Amino acid sequence: MIDLHAHPLPGLDDGPPGIEEAIALARAASDSGTRVMAATPHIDYRWRVAPQEIPAAVEAFNARLVEAEVELSIVQGGELAVSRLGELGLEDLAAVRLGGGPYLLVECPHAVVGSAFGMMVFDLLAQGEHVLLGHPERSPIFLDDLETLDRLVRGGVLCSVTAGSLVGSFGEAVRRFAIRLVAEGLVHDIASDAHDDVRRPPELLAALEEADRDLPGLADQAEWYLEAAPAAIIAGDPLPPQPSPPTPRRRRRWLPSGRQ
Repeated sequence: MIDLHAHPLPGLDDGPPGIEEAIALARAASDSGTRVMAATPHIDYRWRVAPQEIPAAVEAFNARLVEAEVELSIVQGGELAVSRLGELGLEDLAAVRLGGGPYLLVECPHAVVGSAFGMMVFDLLAQGEHVLLGHPERSPIFLDDLETLDRLVRGGVLCSVTAGSLVGSFGEAVRRFAIRLVAEGLVHDIASDAHDDVRRPPELLAALEEADRDLPGLADQAEWYLEAAPAAIIAGDPLPPQPSPPTPRRRRRWLPSGRQ
């Protein structure tokens, strides 16, 4: 499996604070079947990670994983806040492209920002950039405006949903919206957004298997969401044909005794 959104690098942002915690995260990912993980530290004004430091940090962490006998390959990336894009030069962007390919992982804001975010993403597309949106299902701007997200996808944007969103890790409203996005064919990648090995673990396949209760057939499509599509994104190739989105199963509503 390939995980395109995670925070494994130690001491950069809100991921692991030190190398031991980072190795524990990586080992958990490897044990669950992930073989490639994009390190996508926050590129924003809160953490102020220097993009050009990321490739060297990735190289150093890969060396530590070899020493620890963890079968996981870390590739470069970054979770870009659009508010910081204006100050990033070409070398900065090159350092945070997913796996060194053409795609930028753009963070969907956790606050309502009106139409500005969609306009900025469309501007990126107009500049020839390839955009993968990170966790749109957790962004209030899309929870209240699916039409804008649909327009972005029709314009060429791809969407990466967090695996935990599909099983309620971020609340019921997010779970329902994530299921709806998959059912409407607006999801092109499922990633962990892992920050550690316990609270925000690097789970992928287990989440899809659990979500299969609500989206029957999703687990059978795991290879597309967790391997084929993310591999194409890293390579900059066209996505392989997307399987027909599963139809959500209605959850039975239990009524008090005597009512039907």
